[in-house]
Amino acid sequence: MPKILIRLFLSVCAFVLALSAACGSETPTAPSPTLVPAPTPTPAASPEPERQTLADIYNALGQPAYLKRGDWLSDKPIGEWAGVITNKNGPVIELDIAGIALSGEIPPQLGNLVNLKWLSLRRNRLSGEIPPELGNLVNLRELRLNGNRLSGDIPPELGNLVNLRELHLTENRLSGQIPPELGNLSNLQELTLDWNCMSGEIPPQLGNLPNLRWLSLYANCLSGEIPPQLGNLSSLRQLTLDWNQLSGMIPPELGNLVNLGYLHLAENRLSGKIPPELANLPNLSYLGLNGNLLSGEIPPELGSMAELGNLDLSDNQLSGEIPPELGSMANLLGLRLYGNRLSGEIPPELGNLEWLYRLALSDNQLTGEIPPQLGNLVNLGVLDLSGNQLNGEIPPQLGSTARLQALYLNDNQLSGEIPPELGNLVNLGALDLSGNQLSGGIPPQLGNIVNLQWLFLNDNQLSGEIPPELGNLAKLERLELGGNRLSGCVPSQSPTFRYGIGPDC
Repeated sequence: MPKILIRLFLSVCAFVLALSAACGSETPTAPSPTLVPAPTPTPAASPEPERQTLADIYNALGQPAYLKRGDWLSDKPIGEWAGVITNKNGPVIELDIAGIALSGEIPPQLGNLVNLKWLSLRRNRLSGEIPPELGNLVNLRELRLNGNRLSGDIPPELGNLVNLRELHLTENRLSGQIPPELGNLSNLQELTLDWNCMSGEIPPQLGNLPNLRWLSLYANCLSGEIPPQLGNLSSLRQLTLDWNQLSGMIPPELGNLVNLGYLHLAENRLSGKIPPELANLPNLSYLGLNGNLLSGEIPPELGSMAELGNLDLSDNQLSGEIPPELGSMANLLGLRLYGNRLSGEIPPELGNLEWLYRLALSDNQLTGEIPPQLGNLVNLGVLDLSGNQLNGEIPPQLGSTARLQALYLNDNQLSGEIPPELGNLVNLGALDLSGNQLSGGIPPQLGNIVNLQWLFLNDNQLSGEIPPELGNLAKLERLELGGNRLSGCVPSQSPTFRYGIGPDC
């Protein structure tokens, strides 16, 4: 086709298109097929408002030297400032300025960093109240303000943080009540408020947190009853409410917490009986109910808790006999029942607890003889049966507990002679047999206990010469032999020896 005709055709097309546009034609036009090269990607610039917000935070905190050295307020991208992490689009998603001795109050401008997912100001010297503006950080997943000097109430606005998984406010000076709004945090997995001055009751709304694994409220001034709604926390692994002023009965609903591994309710004012439903906790490894006003008998059902490693029921008002079923707790390491009103004999079944390290039954009203089966406890480190009404002889089988470090049998009604087999306990550091009715002489084999530091044999009916073998006890610090019919002198070679009867040899 001649060039003149081509030019004429293009001119006509251009005229038609222009006429269509002038007449308001809505006929769509196809985009140009021309391909252009993709631009070279460049780092996203940080939003100017967030740069200014960080500058405001820096100034509000008194321009900390650590942050100044960390390029704060420099011309670098804010993602290169110390403790600041941004995403690929520029907004700040993490601010970690923990443990750098920050002082002053928490700047409310933090509430402007709406894309923040992690905020950690822990282990500083921050004071004042928690700003309610932090409730604007709806994308926040972790908030760590623990280990400061924060005071005042916990702002209920924190209940707006619907994506929050961890809230740590421990070791501050917070007061007031726990906001029930925290029960709105349906994604929360960890809530720690311990070591504060929180008062009032535990809000039952905390039972609405289906994903909560760790609830720690100990060492506060919380009062009232434990809400039974906590039994709804099906994901809970640890519940620590000790060292408060909680009262009332332990709710049996806690027996529904089948994933619970640690239950700490010690040092409160809890009363009533121990609910047998606690035996339904198949994964529980620690049960601490000590230091309360609990009464009644120890539920024998507790003996079915095969995973339990420590059972502490000490310093209560429990009565009745020690259930022999406790001898079935195959993984038990510590059994503390001291300071109660328990009576009857020590069940020999306790000798089946092969992993037991500590057996503390002191200050009860136990009677009968010491079961020789306790000599089977080859891992036993501490045996405390003091302050009871035990009688009969000291079983020589106790000399087989080779790892024993402390043996307290004082203040009972034990009689007979001291078994020489106790000289096999070479790891023993403390031996207290005082306040009994023991007779005969001091076995020279006690001189083999090379690690012995304390030896109390006073207030018995011992007689004869003090054996010179006691001079082998090079680590001995205290030796009490008074209130007996002994003769001779104290042959100690220990440089730390302080007490004895009669002159040194």
